[in-house]
Amino acid sequence: MRRPADLDADSRRVLELDAVLDEVAGHASTPGAAGSIRRAVPSFDAEFLEAEHEAVAQARAWIGERGRLIGGGLPDPAPALAILPLEGYACEPAQLRDLAEILLVAADLRRALGSRDAEGYPALREEARSLADLRALAQPVAENVGPDGRLLDGASAELHRVRQAIGRTGERLRRQLESFVHDPAAANVVRDAFVTQRNGRFVIPVRADSPRGVPGIVHAASSSGQTLFVEPLESVDMNNELVRLAEQELVEQDRVVRRWADRFRERAEEVLATVGGLERVDTLQARALWADAFGACRPVVAQAGHLELVEVRHPLLDRRLRERGERCVPLTLGLPEGRRVLVISGPNTGGKTVALKTVGLAILLAQCGIPVPARRAACPAGAWIRADIGDRQSIEADLSTFSGHVRSAAAWLREVRAPAWVLFDEIGTGTEPTEGAALAQALLERFAARGVACVATTHQSALKTWAFASDVAASAALEFDEEALRPTYRVLMGAAGASAGLSVAQRLGIDPEVLDRARALAGGEGRRAEDTMARLRERTADLERRLEAQSEAEADLSLRRAEVEERLEREGERMRREGARELEGVLEEFRREARRALEQITDVKVRARLEKEQARSEIRLKSTLAAKGRSLARPKSTSAPDPAKPFVPAPGAAVRILSLDREGVVRSIRDDRAEVQMGSATFTVRRADLGPPGEAAPGSAATATPRGLAASLASLRKGPSRDEGPLGMPAPPIELHLLGKTVDEALGEVDKFLDDASRAGRTEARIVHGHGTGKLKAAVRGFLKGHAHVDAFRPGEPREGGDGATVVTLR
Repeated sequence: MRRPADLDADSRRVLELDAVLDEVAGHASTPGAAGSIRRAVPSFDAEFLEAEHEAVAQARAWIGERGRLIGGGLPDPAPALAILPLEGYACEPAQLRDLAEILLVAADLRRALGSRDAEGYPALREEARSLADLRALAQPVAENVGPDGRLLDGASAELHRVRQAIGRTGERLRRQLESFVHDPAAANVVRDAFVTQRNGRFVIPVRADSPRGVPGIVHAASSSGQTLFVEPLESVDMNNELVRLAEQELVEQDRVVRRWADRFRERAEEVLATVGGLERVDTLQARALWADAFGACRPVVAQAGHLELVEVRHPLLDRRLRERGERCVPLTLGLPEGRRVLVISGPNTGGKTVALKTVGLAILLAQCGIPVPARRAACPAGAWIRADIGDRQSIEADLSTFSGHVRSAAAWLREVRAPAWVLFDEIGTGTEPTEGAALAQALLERFAARGVACVATTHQSALKTWAFASDVAASAALEFDEEALRPTYRVLMGAAGASAGLSVAQRLGIDPEVLDRARALAGGEGRRAEDTMARLRERTADLERRLEAQSEAEADLSLRRAEVEERLEREGERMRREGARELEGVLEEFRREARRALEQITDVKVRARLEKEQARSEIRLKSTLAAKGRSLARPKSTSAPDPAKPFVPAPGAAVRILSLDREGVVRSIRDDRAEVQMGSATFTVRRADLGPPGEAAPGSAATATPRGLAASLASLRKGPSRDEGPLGMPAPPIELHLLGKTVDEALGEVDKFLDDASRAGRTEARIVHGHGTGKLKAAVRGFLKGHAHVDAFRPGEPREGGDGATVVTLR
């Protein structure tokens, strides 16, 4: 782990980090990963921690969608890995089998993370790069070592042969001895009718007091001395053969295991990297599984920023309460931007120490790359972390409680280096309250001045007052229910908590007369301060309730908005589907009519030309209607003109020529025609072709509506109108602008413009090319001379753009 934080052993212990890490490690599949988690050291490298939390988040997503990355209960490869570097040493077969099984799991994981399905998990895919596919090396070992660690017959051909020979020889020997012990003539000699082994040789039990012995070798006697285990002379040769075969078996087993070990040893670097890579992924999976079990969130970890913990829980307390069927009350608290100190106050047994430990543990978990049990968490990283929790008195060191706390604080002031976290439980206790509060405030101010973030719990009224009013500190209170005389364990930010010592004593059964005397002795000043704090807490609690209600209302509003948007989306989708079906019907009708018309034409050339024209028209029709269909998904502009109020152009008014999608100024209006000046050129257009500035052409996708689409489809059914071209398409523009075009670009557009105008039945059209160098003008007019659609052409009149335009008369 890069850039480890400085966390001393005492702070690690009192914040219970090791106990939580042990629970996280319990979710690991491999012993190596479990050990790695237990040895985790917090880091303060924000970039490293961001990568760690992203990898854990991807592991959680993978598990949620596809199940575990690695199965549970994997063996420990450590014994084999420890022996492999030792040249000449052979592993036990079971050790090699454990290593082989790990390598096979790694090969499967490598294949899964390298598939196309894993492209959405870049961090996991990067982890898989360290995994080598050693299946060919591991498979023979895993398949040929039994659960008891014994080599199976398939480990080698020689081992198979030897074991078959052992089986045959042993069977013959057993039959020979069994025939002897079951012979009626041997009934007075043999103790029991069975065959057994002693010292690796087959023997029979013979009575020690038999008058007629059995010629052979005595290998052992029973504990009573009445039975001798004898190898008859007739079985010596076969027993010798069995011994020889057993030695061959051992030699072959040793040879096979050494060969396997040597192969692993030859690729030791890959083996070590693969095992390490698998254990690394296992640590990610363990953290992800633990996070899912505790409902933990991915924290924001940075080297600067504010502390924010929303509904955070102490995982150990949470687990214990759940086991008892109870619920852990989550805490919401933080350290606002610009504040260095958080002072937590509240009643005895109200949860201040648990809150302090929860904050410290959340910071440590975030810096260990482990999700935090909270709904939301932001934890600035600390390079130096200390916690002073519990009684530090020591009889051996002659330290009182106060001395122990002060000695720790003094040492920390000398050692501290920012960014840092320091946590104090009951700071300033163990001495006279006024002096203790003053010393506590001075310590917190000094730490804050050095850039150290501090969280402290206290009962000291003076320290609570300072934290409530200071610009460097923030105040938080553990709530106490005055009516039930019980703590609620809720945190109220911005408030100071009452110690409620007398109320707690009342709940615990102290004599009421004693309590009355104590209240009298407490004096009025302290009581007034507590009453003021109580009123502030009530107002804070009321504000929190109102904020919670507002949040609920906003959430409800967001939910309703989402429902409306979803309903609108469904309606739009339905209309798009209906439009698509209607479009397909129109196109099919268009095709049928076109086919009927083409069938009546006998001229092959004319028919071929019209078929091409029909195909182009169909493509344009599809494109136009598709644009109108897509516009159904777009919100209608709130600034669209009222269709009930038609646009009435007037001389001097700014207008947009809809067919050209260009803006100009009206110069004059005669009947249904208007002269519009655009730049230095003047054009004559129909009044119906004019709209207000900024209005898109009626047929454009930007203004299409469901009603507009229906009208377009209806118009296609009833045929073209006077302002439409063939096949119901919108009429082409009467003017072509070529300003800024090259000659090659311009001539192509001129050809298409004339073609469209001719098909639309126009008799006149204008081409605006400007003056410039005259090259474009000459090229256009030269092109017009031989064009099939051109009957004549002339320079434009002054009102038509002069010599910067050419007016074409079409055939």
